[in-house]
Amino acid sequence: MKLTFLNTLSMRIFALFWLAFVLLLALIFLLPYFDARIYTELGNEEVSGYYGEISTAIRNKQLAHIISGVPVIPVDKFDGIHPVLADQNGNILGARKEEIAPIQQFMYHTSTTLKPLKKNFYDIQIAGPFTVHLNLENDVPYMLYFVSRVNPQKEILSYIFDRPYILILFIMLISTPLLWWLSRSIGRPLRHLQQAANAVALGNFKVDKSLETQGTIELRQVGQSFNRMTIALEDLLSNQQTLLSSISHELRTPLTRLQLALALLRRRVNSSAEIARIEKEAVRLDEMINDLLLLSRQQLNSHILREIFPITEIWHDIIKDSRFEAEQKKLSFKVKQLIHKPSQYYLNGNKGLICSAIENILRNALKYTHSKIEATIFVEDNSMVIAIDDNGAGIPTSEYENIFKPFYRIDEARTRETGGTGLGLAIVANVIREHQGKVWAASSHLGGLRVVIKLPLWISE
Repeated sequence: MKLTFLNTLSMRIFALFWLAFVLLLALIFLLPYFDARIYTELGNEEVSGYYGEISTAIRNKQLAHIISGVPVIPVDKFDGIHPVLADQNGNILGARKEEIAPIQQFMYHTSTTLKPLKKNFYDIQIAGPFTVHLNLENDVPYMLYFVSRVNPQKEILSYIFDRPYILILFIMLISTPLLWWLSRSIGRPLRHLQQAANAVALGNFKVDKSLETQGTIELRQVGQSFNRMTIALEDLLSNQQTLLSSISHELRTPLTRLQLALALLRRRVNSSAEIARIEKEAVRLDEMINDLLLLSRQQLNSHILREIFPITEIWHDIIKDSRFEAEQKKLSFKVKQLIHKPSQYYLNGNKGLICSAIENILRNALKYTHSKIEATIFVEDNSMVIAIDDNGAGIPTSEYENIFKPFYRIDEARTRETGGTGLGLAIVANVIREHQGKVWAASSHLGGLRVVIKLPLWISE
């Protein structure tokens, strides 16, 4: 992977932060220059130009005409600059009607200024004040202002400048695309990584090479490390399960020889308690190897063949068979199906494995109960729950978690009496975990043991 400094996550965040900061700073400093309505000082060249206009107005007696009340040129005939006078009492002379209000506002804001200013009022620009002495009888100075027509500022700009919250929205409009692009460039690869992690959790160890090509350098490196971890996990599980399977297969050879030797021995001598005991233990060993091979095959097959099917297909045949077996043993078998319209609920998984797990628990209940079994089926938290209770002797509370461990047996004497290899519930737990479900043991209200299976329902998006 070629390391590009500008494509690192830290550099991208740093660069975009400062880019947004500089743009906002530039906006703050430049916006006042686009607002022609603010009061700004006249430059030296502008002041010189206006003094030239004053000299021309005095020479042409334009100011004297204003004081004497000569009518002002109509607006539609006026394109250039014209002077306006204001006496010490604030009376405005030589102004048109529509110019009086802007001039009064300008006079109010420039009454204490030392330098002449200018400001735009829509399509009117006012500059001043300039002090002039017209050498009249009282020699009272007048304040002189120049009024000119300018292109009106765009209404949208005036609207924005008059409303600060519009500026805030404008700033957000500038920064939002940058931040959205940044969050997308980070979030999209992370979501992709999350999907890959969920796939691994479901037993899919397929390497996704796109994790190493999308996003920033850091995220690509994380994707590369994740793929290496996925490969290592697959190799570890495969080696472990292959070893377990190989050991189980290798055990069959001496076991077969032992069974043949027992058969020959039984022909030569009469059956004895010792030979019967050896045969019984050989049968148990054979069952244990079969269960071990079954567990190994289930764990090795990470990519479980799944289908979507109604939940009713899970318990229909199993309960029918269990009820028949209970009747043969003269046991009470009660089923509480508490799901309203169960046909509208579905599961996504391997139906055969799930049925086998439930059947395993029911057979345990049939084996250890005294007289009564109860199966309760209901929906809770978008999951199907099957609880199986019996009124047997039960087990100590401290053993509730241990019974799901491989080869774990609570009572060796009871194991010899009822059979079993200690792998049945371990296989059940493995199947349920493969389907993202839960299985646990608890005390039953019937007095014995309760085993609960909880499987997530399939919800169509």
